[in-house]
Amino acid sequence: MIKILFNAALLATFGFSYGQETAPAYHVSGVQHVNAEVYQLVYNPTSKLVYVAGPKAGFNREAENFIYVLDGATLAVVDSISVGKSLPFGIALNNQTQVLYVGHSLQQSVSAIDLNTGRRQLIKSDREKAKIREIVVDETRNRVYVSDHGVPSIWVIDGASNAITNYLECPEGYILGLNTDPERGTVYTTDGSTMEGNILAFDADTHGPKGKFKTWSYCPLNIAIDQRRNRLFVSQSNDNNITVVDGDTGEIINKVYMGYDTSPIGLVYDAERDVLFTANRNKKEVAVVDAKTYAVTERIATNGLPNTLSADPATGAVYVTNKQAGRGGEKVPNGNTVQKIEKR
Repeated sequence: MIKILFNAALLATFGFSYGQETAPAYHVSGVQHVNAEVYQLVYNPTSKLVYVAGPKAGFNREAENFIYVLDGATLAVVDSISVGKSLPFGIALNNQTQVLYVGHSLQQSVSAIDLNTGRRQLIKSDREKAKIREIVVDETRNRVYVSDHGVPSIWVIDGASNAITNYLECPEGYILGLNTDPERGTVYTTDGSTMEGNILAFDADTHGPKGKFKTWSYCPLNIAIDQRRNRLFVSQSNDNNITVVDGDTGEIINKVYMGYDTSPIGLVYDAERDVLFTANRNKKEVAVVDAKTYAVTERIATNGLPNTLSADPATGAVYVTNKQAGRGGEKVPNGNTVQKIEKR
């Protein structure tokens, strides 16, 4: 009897009670299958449409490929944009000019698509061994950056002419993630070539190096930026954490452990709500991180292999691509889908 009374008192003291759980704040409000091997997506706040890049199954270079256009409210497929025989993987948008940039990693090129006129311009690199991954846009400078891990570098594309004007060379690097802070004039990329897990910083105006920050996690991937507080969030897929770095000093502020075998990849930071979303591939979930406390507050099951995230800054809705299983892997229920995640 004494033991029972003690346990009851202890539970009351810490505010616990059996059968009582915190109600989830987020839910998957929509799912849309796409007839392609989906990779990346981007939300367009001007048109309220979602653009999804993904080559046809089998990566057939003789087949016609498309960017799929989804209604941001319902996720219904409302249109498609042909990119010819160029296989689409990465994607980014200049919201000011309404030009969509699509990366063709296997063909060393980028398409610039004017969404107002439909005109498509192919930007080809002369680097035959190039393997591009991420594309980001600096709307202030009307400039586009492309990460290349085949020939370790960052392509610099002028948005007015849609021509490659420079390469930011990263000798012996393994260049993967990419982002830019236009206000501070800095371009960041992740280098997975060593166990230091470096973030390389370049000056957006001079194109010279500005710094090298060590994350001390192997193979850093994507980068999200809190511009107001100058924080970099870096997904560390192999080490199952998000490393938070001071963008000025390179000091590690925190390492947010996502859990065993989660494999975080895609990131998006919601500045208005101070929340970070992470696509945890192996756990088939999108996790929500309170960017004030660095606590993981919620995990939203996708039942697919989440890859890329894009957010609607006005509503806080988040869009996620779910890849199909890779080579030899079992298919997942929500493979090759786009999902919309919203607050309840």
